[in-house]
Amino acid sequence: MNPSKIDIDRNISKLRVHSSEFLNLDKANLINMLDQTIDNIKTISYYWATLASEKKGILNKSKEGEEWIGGPFACIYAIQYFKDTLMNEDGLDKSKYDDSKKSYKAFPTKNIEKLLFPFLEGEVRFGKNLNFDQINEYRGFANRFKNNKPRITLVLGAGNVTSIPVLDALFHMIAYKSVIYLKLNPVNDYLLPIFTQVFEPFISRGFMIVTEGNMEASKYLTQHDGFHQTHLTGSNYTYENIVYGRILNDKERSLKTLPKINKKPITSELGNVTPIIVHPGNWSRSEIKHQAKKIVTAKLNNSGFNCIAAQVIVLPKDWKHTQRLKEEIIYYLKKAGDTTSYYPGANENLNELIETNNYEQINSLSCNTPFLVSDLDLEKEYANKEVWSTALYFKQIPFTSYEDFALNSINYVNNELWGNLGVTVLIKNHKKKTNQSILNMYVEELKYGTVAINEWSALGFVIPTMPWGGYPGNKDNDIQSGQGYVHNSLLFESPQKGVVYSKFRLSPIIDPPWFVTNKKAHRIFKNLTYYQATNSKINLIKLIFSTLI
Repeated sequence: MNPSKIDIDRNISKLRVHSSEFLNLDKANLINMLDQTIDNIKTISYYWATLASEKKGILNKSKEGEEWIGGPFACIYAIQYFKDTLMNEDGLDKSKYDDSKKSYKAFPTKNIEKLLFPFLEGEVRFGKNLNFDQINEYRGFANRFKNNKPRITLVLGAGNVTSIPVLDALFHMIAYKSVIYLKLNPVNDYLLPIFTQVFEPFISRGFMIVTEGNMEASKYLTQHDGFHQTHLTGSNYTYENIVYGRILNDKERSLKTLPKINKKPITSELGNVTPIIVHPGNWSRSEIKHQAKKIVTAKLNNSGFNCIAAQVIVLPKDWKHTQRLKEEIIYYLKKAGDTTSYYPGANENLNELIETNNYEQINSLSCNTPFLVSDLDLEKEYANKEVWSTALYFKQIPFTSYEDFALNSINYVNNELWGNLGVTVLIKNHKKKTNQSILNMYVEELKYGTVAINEWSALGFVIPTMPWGGYPGNKDNDIQSGQGYVHNSLLFESPQKGVVYSKFRLSPIIDPPWFVTNKKAHRIFKNLTYYQATNSKINLIKLIFSTLI
C-alpha cells in the first residue's frame, strides 16, 4: 500500500521526535540492537532468499545461491564488521598501512576468512597527500564529533539486489548517527514484511521507517523539507530528476555547473558501463575456459541486473587467444541456457536490440531471455549507458607490447566508457616481478571506485571493509557512478578506491561457488549464511561438506 502525503508527514514527524534519542544512543545499546538485527536476519533468511528467488523467477536451484549471498549473508557480514568498528577503541592498525602505496590492508582481517575466501585480498587506497595519522584521525564521520545535530536521512532502495537497501540504511545510520526513512523500490517492495522484521529493534523505537512508495510518493519524499540528506542507489536519470527536475542533455552535463532545483545533500551509487580488461599473456586452454566462466558469471549474475554487471570486454587486438576466449564466452553463455528478465522493460529492450541486426543471439530462440553479444563498434551508444540486461559487448584494443596494452586499455576505459564504479583486470602471474610495473599501472591509473585484479569487481561489494561507490570527483551535473561511499565499515572519510586481488585461477578442480557454473551454490551460500550468523562449528562442517559433496 502506497503511503499518502499525510502518512509520509506523520512518519517523518515520528523520526524527528526520536532523532535526538538515537543521536545520543550509547554504543552498548546500539551494538545490542545490531545483535538483535542479526538474529532477526538469521530467523527470516530462508524465507528472504526463497521469496526473492520466486519473485525473480529463478529457473534453477543453484542460482538461488545468488539470493543468499546478495541478501541475508551480505547483511549479516556487514553488521558484524560495523560492530567491530564500534567496539574498537584503538584505531587503525599501523602495521597494515603501506605508505609507499598509500594503502591500508582491509581484508582478510580474520583467520577464518582465509578459509572461506581463499586467496582473496582487499586494500583501500588513499590520495598521495594523506599520511597514516591523517587517515586514522579523519575517520568515523559523526562518530568523531560530540556536538552533532539530529539527522533524518531518506534512503531510496534499489530494486535489484535485496541487501542494498539494508546496507545503505546501515551505513547512514552508523556513520552519521541518523534515523532512517527507507523507501523501497516498487520492483522489490515484496521485501517490506521481511525488512520490517529485520529492523524491528530500530522501528519499534522510532529510529527507522520502512515503506513502499510509487512515483508520486517518491517525488513527495525527495522534495520534503523534513530530510537532511538523501541517499539513492539507482540510475543517473533518477538522480537527475531528483536534483534538476529533468533528465539532462549532453550540453548540460558538459557545463562547469548547473543550477539545482533540489539543493538537499544527496549521495548516490548509480551504476556503470562495467569493463573487464583482458591483459595479454600465455594462457593455457583450461585457463581460457576458466576466465570465460568468470566473465559469463559477471554478466549473468542476477540476470544482468547489477550496477556492476559486465558490459564491455576489452580484448587485445590480434592477441593469439582473443578469438578462442570469445568462443569460450559464447559457449558458456549458451550452456547457461536461460534466465528471467524480471526487471520491467528489460525484455522489450532486448527485443529492440535484436531488431537492429547488430547482435548475435547465443541461446535458443525459445528461451525466455535472449543472451546477446555484439561488437561495441557497432553499438557505440552502449559505451555511454548501461544496457541493464543480458547483452555483452566486445572491444578490441591495438597494442605493440604488454605495457602498451595496459596504457591503451586504461586510457580507453577511463575516458571512453561511462561511469567509474568498478573495473576488472584479468592478468596472469600478477605477482611476478616482471609484471609489477604493469600491475601498479592498472591499480594506480584506473579511475574507478573498485579495481579488481583477477576477480569480478562485485567482490568488492561483498567485503564490508571496502568502500563502495564511484571514483571521487564526479560533478553534480555529470554524476557518472555517483558521489560518496557506502559499506566502508572502517568509516574512512576520504578513500580514493578499493582494490581487490585474487589468484588468476583459484582451483583447477572446482569453480568458485559464485560462478554461474557451480551447481552447489545454493547449498554453499545457505550454509555460509547460517555459519556467519551463528559461528557454529556444526554449520562450519555443513559448509565444508556442501563445497565437496
